[in-house]
Amino acid sequence: MHNPKPKFLLLALVGLLMGALFSAGCAHKTKVGDVQATPVSTGSGTADDKAAQLVKNTPPVRPANDRRYQLPPALNRELTVFIGTQTFEYVEDGQVILSGPVSSGTAQDPTPLGDYRVLSKEIDKRSGTYRNDFNQPTPMPYSLRFYRGYFVHEAWVPGYPSSRGCIYLRYEDARLLFDRIQLGDRILVKQEGVARVANPELASPLSPNRSR
Repeated sequence: MHNPKPKFLLLALVGLLMGALFSAGCAHKTKVGDVQATPVSTGSGTADDKAAQLVKNTPPVRPANDRRYQLPPALNRELTVFIGTQTFEYVEDGQVILSGPVSSGTAQDPTPLGDYRVLSKEIDKRSGTYRNDFNQPTPMPYSLRFYRGYFVHEAWVPGYPSSRGCIYLRYEDARLLFDRIQLGDRILVKQEGVARVANPELASPLSPNRSR
């Protein structure tokens, strides 16, 4: 009698490989050996951990009510991502106008540390490498490319590193950052440190009786 077991095992292996491909969320698979981040430490109860929780617990402002879209253009703009605390801050002319949580690369696919610049912006980018569960190129909205195939973009931020090296932001944060930051602006990716809370006056929504 013909033994179907080898064929079954082969089909199972193919299924696992396809599932991993469809669930991928970032548009690269580049290893950068000299600038890899170290694993994130959690639950240590340090001052940085407490500060990070404060930043992460700050709710985002709906774009329609966010007064920061009205700010005049800044002379200096800089985005800093802190891998160890999974936070970011965006500074204009020395003032923190936006901060919040991120989800960076996993230990297997770490986000490269370094001092970078915004190389390109694309509001509705699609991955050229990975596909989602619907067999469509993975969406990467509000993308900022900062190094090779690495991007800052909107995606699910679960509270821990989950990407293949890209930096995920919440929708509201990604949209505002995309609106404010410009080509050539600095993006600094660091292991240590924690983001500061954004200026509370700027980060508060417009009052209902105040027009945009």
